[in-house]
Amino acid sequence: MENFKDLYKEHEAIITNKLPEIKHVDLWHEQVGFLQSEHPFKAPAVFFAYRILKAEDQGEKTQNVTLGIDVYYYYETFADTHRRSKKQNKALDFLDTLTKIHAVFHGSSGTNYCEMRRVGFQPVETGTANILYVQRFECIIVDSSARVLFEDVPNEDIDIQITNEAILPVEIEDSSYVIDMRH
Repeated sequence: MENFKDLYKEHEAIITNKLPEIKHVDLWHEQVGFLQSEHPFKAPAVFFAYRILKAEDQGEKTQNVTLGIDVYYYYETFADTHRRSKKQNKALDFLDTLTKIHAVFHGSSGTNYCEMRRVGFQPVETGTANILYVQRFECIIVDSSARVLFEDVPNEDIDIQITNEAILPVEIEDSSYVIDMRH
């Protein structure tokens, strides 16, 4: 993986291509809790949040990372899910999409990740009639973004000499201080 942008774009493409019922895909920054003041979005919507759970250095600025991915699914409905509701099936459509989100990611691998698996699932309180669930996944990535962005390049204009000679104290003119250059 070169950077998290590539990973997000890959996950966004999976949702867009395999779940056409999803109308909006974005990074999670608690948009649902601030619907009145946030940039408007269409629903149903999916939001991604990423976090590192474990990182193992592999050398040369590369890490094997166990990455946590929260996939938030937001569904607007005023229909009721109880048994005698006239729009029960409409209200329960969100469960079908939750299952599809699980199906497209669990056990998957891609260009920027591998071994994705679901490890959690829970509702999120919105304070409204709308529905928000989060499915938590883990996957493995090889993060080489530090190596790609900043390569160590030798500076050939610097002449470094290593010796075994003792460094003598240096006196500064017009001062009674002595600087000891030994480490």
